[in-house]
Amino acid sequence: IFGLSTLLSSYQIYNVDKRIQEDNLQQLALFSEYARMAMTTHNEEDQDNQAKKDKPFQKIEFLVRDWQNFDEEEDVHLMEQEMKSYLQKTLADRDAKDLQETREQILACFEEISCYGLVHPGMAVTKKKYLGDLNAIDETFMALLDRYCQNLFNPEKLQPKIINGRELTAVELGSYIKAYAQLFSSGANFPEAATLLDATASANNTNAVHISLSDYKAEMDRIAGPHCNNYVKPEQLDTLHNEVVLRAVQKFKAIANFGNERKIEEARQKFRQHIDENFQVYASLNESRNPLAGLETYIIPMTIAIISYILRVVADFS
Repeated sequence: IFGLSTLLSSYQIYNVDKRIQEDNLQQLALFSEYARMAMTTHNEEDQDNQAKKDKPFQKIEFLVRDWQNFDEEEDVHLMEQEMKSYLQKTLADRDAKDLQETREQILACFEEISCYGLVHPGMAVTKKKYLGDLNAIDETFMALLDRYCQNLFNPEKLQPKIINGRELTAVELGSYIKAYAQLFSSGANFPEAATLLDATASANNTNAVHISLSDYKAEMDRIAGPHCNNYVKPEQLDTLHNEVVLRAVQKFKAIANFGNERKIEEARQKFRQHIDENFQVYASLNESRNPLAGLETYIIPMTIAIISYILRVVADFS
């Protein structure tokens, strides 16, 4: 669950008890290292240095429950400053090599790291007879919780999920959810980095096909879609179609730039196949609006009749 939620979240909350312990950092570092490897493998040959600077995840926040070390519990702002100071000390450099590497891995994988501490809500809420009375909850806890929720759900701070430098739509996120869920469905072991890369690339290619094809269909609908009334000459339709395809291909290339080249080419071929199939539909719809369509049924017999009449008149006068 932790791995899957981190892969899919733009804002990950790591719930810990009383303080951030070393094993919490080690667990986070282990997973984030897998992710860093997966996110940089595709660029190792051409952009190795830049890829290592890229951070695969956006934000993680340590939510420390039952925090007991506030020096000042009367001022929420001062308590928040204490939280920041505590996080800085927790992530500060260490002399021990393994502890230092743990912190370096975490810092290399998240664009933003924060910490928020909540005091214990009070002994009253732990009683069996507690029925949910808010007045029984510790006032400091309520003040901190209110402040935390305001920050958490602030529209100016919430961001959409970003993968490979692109903000995802709801449809695109669905593709990634399916791809990542399949990785974890076979067992409890975390998948290899290469497998994670393949799943990410596969979902990215699927989104590239979907978005590019949607753009193509949107433009062609305006030109020769089912709601159009005007007829477009075939040569003009071909020209407009080629222009729209060019823009759709450019969109595809801008998105499908992640992962194995062979898989990208397969996605490109699938995209072009969909384009060809859709163009046949648009061409048929356009032809059905041809004002001269079907006239050949009448023109040929009429032409034969006229020629026969003229030959008969000529024969009568000769």
